[in-house]
Amino acid sequence: MQQPQAGAGDRVRTGNPALPRYSALRTRIVTAVAAPEAPSSTDTFQQQYRLPNNTSVKVEVQNPTGDEQLITVSTDRQGRILLHWGVEGGENYKGGWRLPGDSVRPADTANYKNRALQTPFVTENGDGQQVVRIHLAGGEASDYLNFVLKDETTRNWYDLNGSNFHIPLRPELQQQRQPGSDDQGESDSENTVAPLLPLDRIPQLPQELCGIWAYIKWEAAGCPHRSKEEADREYETAIKELTTLLRRSVPMEELWRVARGEIKYQNYMKQAGHLLREAGAAGAAKQASILPSLPQELINIQAYILWEQAGKPDGADFGGAAKRALEGRLRAGASVSDLEKELKAPAPAPAPAAAPHQQQAAAPAPAKARPPAQPVVGKSLGMRSRNPLDLIHRVSDAPLMKDAKPAKDTPLTPLLRAARSNENTVWDRLYSVGEDSELLVTVEQADRRNKDSPVTVRITSTLPEPPVLHWGVRRAGRNDDWVKPSDGILPYGSTVEGIAADSPFSSCKDKDIDGYKGSWDQPLSRVTLQLPNGHGLTSLIFVLKNEDGSSWWKDGSGNFTVPLPGAKREKKGKGAAAGFDDDLSRTIVDCEVNTGAWTLMHRCNKAADLLGDVLAERFENVEDALVRIYVWMRYSAIRQLTWQRNYNTQPRILGSAQDRLTHKIAEVYARTSGDAQEWARNLLTTVGRGGNAQAVRDEILNVMHRNKLPEKKGTWMEEWHQKLHNNTTPDDVPICEAYLAFLEGNGDRGAYWRVLSEAGISRQRLESFDRPIVTEPEFFPDKKDALIRDLNNYLNILKSTHSGADLQFSASAAARFVPDTAKGYLGYVLSHSNDPQILPLIEAAVEARTDLNPILRNNRELLYLDLALENVVRAAAERGAVQSGAAAAAFVAPLLQNLALSAGDNEEICYCLKAWNDLPDYVRRGQRPNKDDAMKAMSVIDRIHRALAEVSEHVFNNVDPVARSFGEAFGADSWAVNLFAEEVIRGGPAFAVSLVLRSVEPEIRKAAELGAWQIISPANTVGRVVVVPNLHGIQDKVYEEPTVLLAKRVTGEEEVPVGAVGLLSGDAPDVLSHLSVRARNMKVLFAACHDAAALEEVERLAGKYVSFETTAQGDVNFEEVDPSQVASHKNSENGAGSRPANLKMKIPRQAAGHRWCGKWVVSMDEYAHDVVGAKSRNLAALRGKLPDWISLPASVTVPLGAFEEVLKQGANRDLQRQLEEVVRGVTPANAHEKLKVARDLVMEVAVPKDLQDSLKWDMAAAGIPVPQASDRWKAAMSALKAVWASKYNERAYYSTRKVGINFEDVRMAVLTQRVVPAQYAFVIHTTNPSTGDSSEIYCELVKGLGEAIVSGTVPGASLGFVASKDDLDNPRVVMYPSKSEGMFVRESLIFRSDSNGEDLEGYAGAGLYESVTMDATERKKVDYGSDRIMQDMEFRRKLMSEICKAGMAIENTLGGAQDVEGVVGPDNVITIVQSRPQM
Repeated sequence: MQQPQAGAGDRVRTGNPALPRYSALRTRIVTAVAAPEAPSSTDTFQQQYRLPNNTSVKVEVQNPTGDEQLITVSTDRQGRILLHWGVEGGENYKGGWRLPGDSVRPADTANYKNRALQTPFVTENGDGQQVVRIHLAGGEASDYLNFVLKDETTRNWYDLNGSNFHIPLRPELQQQRQPGSDDQGESDSENTVAPLLPLDRIPQLPQELCGIWAYIKWEAAGCPHRSKEEADREYETAIKELTTLLRRSVPMEELWRVARGEIKYQNYMKQAGHLLREAGAAGAAKQASILPSLPQELINIQAYILWEQAGKPDGADFGGAAKRALEGRLRAGASVSDLEKELKAPAPAPAPAAAPHQQQAAAPAPAKARPPAQPVVGKSLGMRSRNPLDLIHRVSDAPLMKDAKPAKDTPLTPLLRAARSNENTVWDRLYSVGEDSELLVTVEQADRRNKDSPVTVRITSTLPEPPVLHWGVRRAGRNDDWVKPSDGILPYGSTVEGIAADSPFSSCKDKDIDGYKGSWDQPLSRVTLQLPNGHGLTSLIFVLKNEDGSSWWKDGSGNFTVPLPGAKREKKGKGAAAGFDDDLSRTIVDCEVNTGAWTLMHRCNKAADLLGDVLAERFENVEDALVRIYVWMRYSAIRQLTWQRNYNTQPRILGSAQDRLTHKIAEVYARTSGDAQEWARNLLTTVGRGGNAQAVRDEILNVMHRNKLPEKKGTWMEEWHQKLHNNTTPDDVPICEAYLAFLEGNGDRGAYWRVLSEAGISRQRLESFDRPIVTEPEFFPDKKDALIRDLNNYLNILKSTHSGADLQFSASAAARFVPDTAKGYLGYVLSHSNDPQILPLIEAAVEARTDLNPILRNNRELLYLDLALENVVRAAAERGAVQSGAAAAAFVAPLLQNLALSAGDNEEICYCLKAWNDLPDYVRRGQRPNKDDAMKAMSVIDRIHRALAEVSEHVFNNVDPVARSFGEAFGADSWAVNLFAEEVIRGGPAFAVSLVLRSVEPEIRKAAELGAWQIISPANTVGRVVVVPNLHGIQDKVYEEPTVLLAKRVTGEEEVPVGAVGLLSGDAPDVLSHLSVRARNMKVLFAACHDAAALEEVERLAGKYVSFETTAQGDVNFEEVDPSQVASHKNSENGAGSRPANLKMKIPRQAAGHRWCGKWVVSMDEYAHDVVGAKSRNLAALRGKLPDWISLPASVTVPLGAFEEVLKQGANRDLQRQLEEVVRGVTPANAHEKLKVARDLVMEVAVPKDLQDSLKWDMAAAGIPVPQASDRWKAAMSALKAVWASKYNERAYYSTRKVGINFEDVRMAVLTQRVVPAQYAFVIHTTNPSTGDSSEIYCELVKGLGEAIVSGTVPGASLGFVASKDDLDNPRVVMYPSKSEGMFVRESLIFRSDSNGEDLEGYAGAGLYESVTMDATERKKVDYGSDRIMQDMEFRRKLMSEICKAGMAIENTLGGAQDVEGVVGPDNVITIVQSRPQM
């Protein structure tokens, strides 16, 4: 990349910082005035340029020889002037700016960010001229000198028409005319420029081009750190520049070539810069005449604002500045109407300032800043077209990606491998000590099953000379203080002084060490500690020293700590570290709780060490390890851990530690994938980037000296200076911001305390520093502007050290890595981060992130920029979500893409994004949809909600347990512990999506004519409200009084507990799920609520008696009632939800009293009552009675009682006895464990050969493919046994027990069929189950297997539709599919449960038992939006109609309402796989 011009290099604003965004602050164009002086010889070249205020800069180049160049740059401008320079050409020149070597650099030259050199001008002759002399020769001789000037006094930069001064250094190049010089010999082409076209004659500027142009101008300026206001102004400058070029008839394609990098911006401006100059006063007047007229009223309002912002100076006239600012807005594309809305909008009442803890002294009246414009949606930039599924992160199976080259062995790695292969090794660690030596510590326990068995600690070193172990121990029950080792564990030759022992290492050879096969020259030495039974020690603590004590080796800056097994560990006080089972947590807590000297620097170094251990795979679970380190570092970031204890850290050392840690985090990010990678990225948010933190210490003194502030004890500035000098911390960023707010408010102490309070810094915290800040800040009216300028620059230095994800600094640091495709979007973000238009800002930030995402690995600067852009998105969404209402729908797509870029496991988020993008465009823009499109949108929103819940639960389940255990050990504030996980979630990108959906969903739900409630089982009921986290955990609970359960989580697999008369939840399982069917069968109210406010209202009634009524409109009305109404309602409703009367399960008896028909397998011709269940009998009854277009599968059945007969076979007698014993012992308290044992026993049953042969014969006779390979047949028998085993599942146990059935009376027939290849599966209820309306048929359809509907294991809605039985050609959709997954299986067999309980009157046994495929079913993500069922309306209508007609035909054939399951084949043929009476 060519070195950019640096004219904006460290630009600092002049004048009042509150000047408006569009005012011109700086003159930087120099113009020609006179011919250059004639050269004194043919070897001399001179060039002179005019600077503001009648000053100039002059360059003289002499060429004594062909490879020697004497350069003199002089100026008559006074003050401290810097030459900011570089060259083009020279030896090994590779393009861009080259920085000459040290040998040719003038005195006091400084390297500026490796991009330029800065040399101060010096006065030589007392003639007012300041000079810089440069001598280039040999390989340093160059083609061109590039430079700009920087006035250190005023912080102004001087350049050439927005580009660099470009001086030819070789005679052959000096013959060319130099643009911008005082040369009268300009060509006609530059004196004669095309006239300015009217604005309406030029093409509209693409926003992408504007963003890129702003970015490359900033890049050409050296990527300086800028305020948001400066970035905004420079974006407008870019627009003005592009507009002028277009008006000069420059083709748009030519500008795009510059934007794409085909022409370097600097080179282009050398050739076209003259086009930007106005053609005299007439040209300026013509341009002004094109702008619309500005009402004087607007100019007056803007002038008043400028006057206020400038501190209300007496006699000042801001009319001209106001007019120029507003004209700038008009040129940038704003209309007069836009300006009127902005300037005349009423200002909101200011928020009350956070008062300090005591009355403040009087201060000058603050200057009032105008509030920012109200956020609006804004005009879309347009997201690039892409398949969202291409954004899916491909997660590696391995927790850590291996390096391309395996790590080389070191002297002790063979020993480490040997230790890890030893089953008795309970802990090991390999440390680096000294420059190139190592230390290996291993801990072995004689018997790992006996926690009190002896322990051996071996410590091996490769230091050149055997060291001395200086050590102590920690003992359980002694608050983990360091105590003296007992004599019995001291190695030979040890000495004891005080509480520490010194034990020498002994030299040893390779052959002396078991398992060592190294061949290195480094000497080995070792010391071994033997700990007896019941040693009572929790850890070994040590450092190393040499024999005379002149050298010491530590673990970083602290002690080595080795955890010891066997001792009873405490969990309170200083012994908190011992309360953790994992070594990582013990190490972290031990450092925080038990280390005497501990600071942020120590913490960063230890975290870097532990991340090194993660990379070395010393922790089994990489994700868990990263979560623990993240929680630890976040506790530090939120000030719950000390940043300074008994140790002062110089900024330089802290910066180095932060730099080391952040680069290590970037390495971890590069080596991980999936969720582990996400936690590595999150880690960067907890620490500043570090680097050159010495500037923190040095520059504060420069600020004080430049502004003549005395280093006087008892003043605020001196107290802060001492704090910075002693121990800078991240607190210094908000302290600086608070003081700036104080200065900008003309000494407003309320502003000072408000900024500190918002950052969580109280007066007590300021006073708690080792160098406390106890006084109030002082206001210096005469120094205000200079201090603001200097402290804004100083704030950048602080942020560069402590604030890693600061947008402007991150963009500067990462500039050389940013791909060209991202520059336009990044340029827009940098220039519009304060803009009230939310949508284009979010889109630009997300598109920039998308371009950065593939190149983030192992690049810390890009990772920080990525985090900064994510912060921009979140902040913009939070600003715009509530204000935008339904129009916030436009934010959903970019916010989902933003979340997909951040999430480790982002597959479901990408599917949600695709589903949203498949919606009609007008819906995605937030316009009110029609009912059908609104229903589609609601299905997508439902899917998004579930995806967000999964993200939230994943974060919470990982973070909360660690945060609570660490928080207790650290002694963190209770609020910080309790809110820790929630704040992590709220600070993540998923929260922004959730926030926007809250604004969008009500309007879409209203358009879909969906109320807050979805009634699954209608009933009116009265009961006591009880709130439970989930329904699964209370399956055997018996409520003694009528109870309405509010369950936070419901899947659809559960049973309704005894005594429950109502069930409410925010989850909505399938209408045909087991739970839904059971609730309707029991006449229990079951309703899902989609309105969080309504659910919260019910939750507030917990413990009270409430009446619930369902309405014909689909709502649920409720009110608190007197307890006496519960009993009367119970009597009138016959006790719905109470324990039903005992039912009788008939056990089949055939063949002379035997409970078995005498055949292992029966064909469809032999299906009869007491032989097979209702599924098999109904299929047989349908044969030949359905229309030809309805297919039935070939079937055979293993009959009722066959399983019990199998158990009697000799090979299974022992299993039969074990099973009977287990079943007799089942109680509600042990059902989970006992029933699992029972199922496992069934899976061990040997299937008789006769049964297998019969099954094969009958399957072949029926046309069912028989698996030929032995492993395939074995899989079939395993599936058969799994159906038998489902007799002992928990759901069936609780269900039968509730109705008084002995679950051992269940007999299980197994219906065997070929799995019909299907694109869709469906379930039909020929009486509408939600309303009980027998004149309507209700159906649900999904992609894949029907198990996704009935099992309750796949959350989300199916495609639901109803049809009137007298109008089956016109079914209507009642819900569109929102399921994230479908269930699929290869060409296979299916074994369906067909028990004697599934059709028992009064007992909804359907769905209790398993249907099992021979091959495992696979859950796959499904994309409904692209499926024909959603895309082709006529295809959908016709298919739904045929399914409804099939249901009607089955009901007519079998007589009575039916529960039907079927599939739609690839050829759209409908096949009915089972039917049973609808319960």
